[in-house]
Amino acid sequence: MITRGNEVRASLFLDTRRVKKDGRFPVKLYIWDGSAQVGKPYSTGMDCSETEFLDTWEKARPRKEFKELRNKLDRILRKANQSIDEMETFSFESFNRLITIPKGERQNVFWHYEEIVQNLKIAGRIGTADSYRYAQNALMKYAKTKRLLFKLITPKWLQGFEDFMIDSGRSMTTVGMYLRTLRYVLNKAIEEGEVKREQYPFGKRKYVIPEGRNTKKALSQEQLKTLFECVPSTPQQEKARAFFFFSYISNGMNMKDIAKLKSDQMDSDRFHFTRAKTARTKKGKQKQITVFLTAIQPKVIATYGNSSSDAIYVFPIISESQSPEEQHRKIKNFTRSVNQHLKKLCRANGLPEISTYWARHSFATRAVNSGASMDFMQESLGHGDVKSTYNYFAGFDDEAGKELAKKLMNFD
Repeated sequence: MITRGNEVRASLFLDTRRVKKDGRFPVKLYIWDGSAQVGKPYSTGMDCSETEFLDTWEKARPRKEFKELRNKLDRILRKANQSIDEMETFSFESFNRLITIPKGERQNVFWHYEEIVQNLKIAGRIGTADSYRYAQNALMKYAKTKRLLFKLITPKWLQGFEDFMIDSGRSMTTVGMYLRTLRYVLNKAIEEGEVKREQYPFGKRKYVIPEGRNTKKALSQEQLKTLFECVPSTPQQEKARAFFFFSYISNGMNMKDIAKLKSDQMDSDRFHFTRAKTARTKKGKQKQITVFLTAIQPKVIATYGNSSSDAIYVFPIISESQSPEEQHRKIKNFTRSVNQHLKKLCRANGLPEISTYWARHSFATRAVNSGASMDFMQESLGHGDVKSTYNYFAGFDDEAGKELAKKLMNFD
């Protein structure tokens, strides 16, 4: 039995109320919701005699002949607890949708996509759910079916999908993003015992997912100066620039994290936040990022922040009462608006047509060019490893190179 917050418990039991013709009994999964004081049994599709269940499940180390059965029961319980853990608020309705697998669907790739998308939506991870949905749609278009069996996913099939995507005008980066979702689906199916390890089509001498070209999206020091000092032609352009530099000076903070910044995270000279991107994917390893305030952040907050001192969020982009789907839509619309007006402002001033994403790359590049170490930048950007940090660095500028050349010949 596994407990989640002493509220929801999952366990397996032998239902001895009804004996079957072969003398066995149904093995049931039982879910107990302590907060509602309600329990519900679920069929596992498996049967055992009382002796088999005792030797398989009740003993810490079952004999060899019972190990396969024990593994199947372990997978059922693990899957139940994974579904429970992924729900912010438990409900039997949501659990029923996650745990019930229609007959014959265990080998259907797209059924697993549907399960993952529903899990993500229940957990409030709407952006990630959308990513899986886009990948699923692309795979369906290539496969020309809504029921794709795992056994058909071979290295040759994957190469065919890559060629199909490139011929359709999609980038290698997009191909890689979509196939990483498929790799996750396969790994999950293998872990749950629904696909054999030898069927795995990814890896050396099989199919290697393309990395895609990492385009460096950083403004130079001179370009940043031009953007900072230029005169916007509309209030919307001025607002777009304000949020770009709020992001830039706040360790490259993205728009979602800015939208979710709460008043209780603010101190007199700094604020702290955890990236929404890693808040769920790195449990136990979440990095809290500290941002020290300059003259820019308070000015942007005073101009565009919530007027009420009782407001939960610093900026009026989302509200606490909105659903995760509604918050996702609001943040997406806000980011799109900022990017649209930012591009117009840049176009009018001879700058590249940038997006808010450039703020993060620009912060990383300018900081390193100003002497910040990669270890410091890793902490500032909230990365789990320094390799990710290098991906945000667009290289040293000419002035840094000239300064280094001077220092090399300075022997004083």
